[in-house]
Amino acid sequence: MGINFIIAGMIFLFNPFISLFDILPDVIGYALIVYGLSKIADVELKVMEAKRRMTQVLYVGAGRLAFMLMALFMEFDSTLTLVFAFSFATLEFFFMIPAFNMFFESLEYSRMRFAESSSSLSTKAENAAKMTPIFIIVRAVASVVPELTSLKTDYGYVGDETGLDDSGVIRIALLALCALVALVFGAVWLSMVLSYLKELRKSSAFWAYMKEKYENTVLTDKALAMQRSVKRFWSFTFASVFFLTCISIDGYYLIPEFISALLMFFAFFFSKRYVAEYKKVITACFAAIVAGVLAYVMLFRYSSELGYVLYAYKAEGFWGYFLPYIAIAAVFYALLIWLAVKGKAAAKNMVEDAVGVRGTQDVRRREIDEHRKAELCKYIDRLFVLECITIGGGAVFMALMPWFDLAWTARTVLAVITAIYAYNIMCDINEEAEKAV
Repeated sequence: MGINFIIAGMIFLFNPFISLFDILPDVIGYALIVYGLSKIADVELKVMEAKRRMTQVLYVGAGRLAFMLMALFMEFDSTLTLVFAFSFATLEFFFMIPAFNMFFESLEYSRMRFAESSSSLSTKAENAAKMTPIFIIVRAVASVVPELTSLKTDYGYVGDETGLDDSGVIRIALLALCALVALVFGAVWLSMVLSYLKELRKSSAFWAYMKEKYENTVLTDKALAMQRSVKRFWSFTFASVFFLTCISIDGYYLIPEFISALLMFFAFFFSKRYVAEYKKVITACFAAIVAGVLAYVMLFRYSSELGYVLYAYKAEGFWGYFLPYIAIAAVFYALLIWLAVKGKAAAKNMVEDAVGVRGTQDVRRREIDEHRKAELCKYIDRLFVLECITIGGGAVFMALMPWFDLAWTARTVLAVITAIYAYNIMCDINEEAEKAV
């Protein structure tokens, strides 16, 4: 029922933040927790609320990860680092504490309703719930305090032969000290949470009841399964388009395209009942992810050496850096187009299932449904054309980037247009799916 995913997710949350950097990205932990809560949330409303709040924290974690990746390519000054560190610390403070309060409350509420009473388990839940805000506050404060050294009143930095002034030395010392303190509190918090979750996992009566209720009320609801498959497919498909955009800063291209293939994997995975040649599609997704990662590494290599060079195509060694990227990227884009073909077929299968699923015998109603199906299928065909233009055009523009400085802008425009159209189709098909429930 997902308890193991929740336990795994908690492990990603205990480590301290070092400035803007998070060694174990929290967003992965929140994603695992949300997934672990999904089945329980289907049969208990309070857990559904906990899942909703955890999803909000997941978005905050995704934002932190995005800025962390940006910090790898851009040199934020100390004041800007302080602003970002304080902003995310504040957001996590306001979102994490209510989310974890509801998390412990909902699980204990469900257990006491549907299983045997256990004072030991209740005590562990209470202790973990009390420790959680303390840990969150300590970790948030520890991520901000070292950056307060940027508020010094001196104008500029006067360094010694080591390149560090007094503020730099103090900041490094504070980073180490705060990270150590946060790590200690995090380890204590994690041990308390895992102790509670592991004992909860042993509550056989609770999980047996949850499993029985889930199988009898959720798995038997075919309309609900269809609605979720449709929503998940289109949500991941819509999100994948945004990673076909391109942002260039100081010669570096920040958007990792391979995430588009990763999101398409999840789109197909959660809608496998509509995907023809499912195993081949999943294999192609993994191949696209690998090719995308390699292409991104080659692009980073090119940007590191020549991204800032004017007329880079005239520089010595240009083709040695550029050709490996283009060769691997071509494979990646070809796989994306093949996945778009399979995505179009899956989307049309969903339309057949979502529209008119109510099974009406009214002839006029069925005529309207058939017309609506044909209309949505035309929209899907147009989206497929836009996707091919965006992917193919993106490949051409990236091949021209050494000669055409605004190639990344043109590619981004194509991706945004496609995303807007995909969003409209997503809303239309989700609306049809809603009618079935």
